[in-house]
Amino acid sequence: MLHHVLVLLSTTTGSVAAAIVIATLAVRAALLPLSLRAYRAEKVRARLAPQLTALRERHGKDPVALAEKTAELMRAEGSGPLAGILPTLAQAPVIWLLYREFSGDAVRGHTLLGADLTARLLDHPALPAGWLIVAALAAIAVWNVRQLPAGSPGFVRVLSFGTVAFAALTPVAAGIYLVTSGLWTAVERIVARR
Repeated sequence: MLHHVLVLLSTTTGSVAAAIVIATLAVRAALLPLSLRAYRAEKVRARLAPQLTALRERHGKDPVALAEKTAELMRAEGSGPLAGILPTLAQAPVIWLLYREFSGDAVRGHTLLGADLTARLLDHPALPAGWLIVAALAAIAVWNVRQLPAGSPGFVRVLSFGTVAFAALTPVAAGIYLVTSGLWTAVERIVARR
């Protein structure tokens, strides 16, 4: 089905790259309710930071009790520990399907800045489209990290740069998805924080 959607969009727009952007925007729009829930959970965690620190100090040596007390506190505030990762988990099957589509013959022969959409930067180090995607993802990651609330776990900051490294291993088509999704996230953060 995804293949047919991309074919329809590319026929309508005249470009597979544009079809990938539109499909990405549609996926992210469909996931907006989950994303908004994640932002609410982020605000709850920031507000509860002193209480969560106290729980870690009190129950740090008993991980089971710490998890129970943390979950209890989050539930009392109408949030949960998984609220922040729900959009990522919900996107995973779509990303997998898109990656299969991007790695196959469906997008072969279609280009972005002269680069075949199935080409990988790792295989073609002189690929301008690949470097442009890496640079865009790095800029998005830096911006997104700067927008994280104070006290965000270090691994969250590092994960923001995961797409930069991943982009070198994936087809240009997947890079288009990553850049579009990253830009969506950046704009979403601006709007959600207002």
